[in-house]
Amino acid sequence: MSTKLLIFVTLFNLFVIFKEASILLAKDYLPIGGGCTNAFYIDNDCDGYGVGSPLGPDADDNDPGINTVKTFINEHRNPNSFLNHLGYKVRNVYYISTDGRDESGEMNNIEKPFATWGKVKKLLKPGDGAIFKGGEYKIRWGISISGLKGTAEQPIVIMAYPGEKVIIDEASFGVGAAGPAGCAFVTIDGFVLDNTTNTGRGNGIELHLTAQARNIVFRNIEARNWAAGVHAMCDLRDLIFEYCVFHDNKNSHGVYIGAREIPNDNVFVRNCIIYRNGMHGFQHNGRITNLLLENNIIHSNTMAGVSLLQGVSYSIFRNNLIFNNNRQGIIFYLYDSTWKEIQPYDQTNNLIVNNTIWIGRYKWKGDGEEPSDHSSVGFADDTSGQLRKMGGNIVRNNILVTFHGPIFHFREERNFEGTVIEKNLLFSDGGASKVIEVNKNYYDFKAFTNLSNLIKDNIYASPGFTDVSVNYYSKPGRFNFDYLPKSKGIDFGERNGAPVRDLKGNLRVGNPDLGCYEYVNRKQN
Repeated sequence: MSTKLLIFVTLFNLFVIFKEASILLAKDYLPIGGGCTNAFYIDNDCDGYGVGSPLGPDADDNDPGINTVKTFINEHRNPNSFLNHLGYKVRNVYYISTDGRDESGEMNNIEKPFATWGKVKKLLKPGDGAIFKGGEYKIRWGISISGLKGTAEQPIVIMAYPGEKVIIDEASFGVGAAGPAGCAFVTIDGFVLDNTTNTGRGNGIELHLTAQARNIVFRNIEARNWAAGVHAMCDLRDLIFEYCVFHDNKNSHGVYIGAREIPNDNVFVRNCIIYRNGMHGFQHNGRITNLLLENNIIHSNTMAGVSLLQGVSYSIFRNNLIFNNNRQGIIFYLYDSTWKEIQPYDQTNNLIVNNTIWIGRYKWKGDGEEPSDHSSVGFADDTSGQLRKMGGNIVRNNILVTFHGPIFHFREERNFEGTVIEKNLLFSDGGASKVIEVNKNYYDFKAFTNLSNLIKDNIYASPGFTDVSVNYYSKPGRFNFDYLPKSKGIDFGERNGAPVRDLKGNLRVGNPDLGCYEYVNRKQN
């Protein structure tokens, strides 16, 4: 071997080693969710693979020994075996591959895959499945599920082959439905939805105004580089987003769900990571009942962590970690609209329980101090008529921290009346003089406790986090919200309405700890 060739090979090998080392280090981010789930990707079994991970998707995120295609096939040689293992009772399977052929594709034959989604979609019946093999797919208008209707007993499953990265790269949407045909009982699992040709436009998941989506599950989805990670509108029922990562969507929200003249019902967003999006992390605009945000990590978004507008009622927000966003943690807001289909409605009977909300000093890009004066939880009615209600909500068992802004902000006093605030730990770097702002008046902690008989058993104290700093704004992976042994939030909570387990999956024992975590390092007697 020549000297030049030897040097080249040596340098190449060193490059590979350093590249692999840098990738492997990615799994060493501080775990802040279940297993080793961190601020950027989901890793329940701590093997470094998962939704959003640079190592790629995990073939089985409940088994650290099964992550790649090879390890998966060794365990599940029969396709029906892995489908059953994942809980999918599929009747017939149609495989799709970048080197497949529609003319020769065969049902239930992985050796003879189809080439296009359009061809396979026409063949799907209730109980069938479509499995995409690894690769990058340029599908005009994305994976359209319009007109697909499974049943409760036989849903239609569309998924990526376990352990293989399937990228849908399209400028309109990644997965979506529009038009009067509707869609029902469909599960979409395991895709990377990207937009490299028209970054900042379109939506990763698009359910348009007339989609009439019913019983749709989005699981293990990564959506990036769109306007919004999710844009779903009107007349939505039984919609689930779980174990998804929505990030770096430039011009809108991580997840945007809305309703116009027809309200939504039963929408669940759980165990997701939502970060670095162009507006709010999550927003619902319009009427909805039974909205559930649970076990989510929402950070470093350009506006608030969670924005609730125009009619969010009888809904639950629990076990969420909301931090390092540029505005409020959770904001309830009403506004006047020139659209007759978009009008303000009451926002009452919501439960905000066992969340950790942290408001810092600096924007996550470091280009200003906008977060510093914002509240953890806010209520504002910007309508001219002031006819709607936003009282009757419960704020319980939370840890709420601000920099200089009030912990609670009620623009109107009438929306403060009837609000239950109990068993929360409150703290502000600026001191206890502005615990709450009501109608432009500030009250310190003592005055706050006397404002209403519905305010009770709250404490003002340092939260006792392990390692949290306003200077970590550009490195959200450094935040450690685990509790120190002397945290006053330990065992202080109320059981009523508290989740059984915390954000990491730990069982809450006795009186629940405040915030999204349960302290598990108690000394044994």
